[in-house]
Amino acid sequence: MARIREVEPKYGYRLLVELESGSVIYLNMTEKLETMRFNELKDEFLFQDAYTDGDSIIWANGRITLSLSEIFAMTRVDRNQNQNSETKAI
Repeated sequence: MARIREVEPKYGYRLLVELESGSVIYLNMTEKLETMRFNELKDEFLFQDAYTDGDSIIWANGRITLSLSEIFAMTRVDRNQNQNSETKAI
């Protein structure tokens, strides 16, 4: 099972997530900040305080968490939806 080795908050509410397998995910959190669950992370100091327990990314001493399965769901590409549209970069 995949595990998170390290998480590094970046500029513009992005996270660099390194997995134990060596894979790296560059995650854009800007849309999530508009949700009730993650709205507190608009505070840049709180966002920069992210850490991992291997299974989740954690902020505010565990009050806000993002699981690895949620990260994978955020990065999933629906090939049927984008068949006739242009690919857009982050």
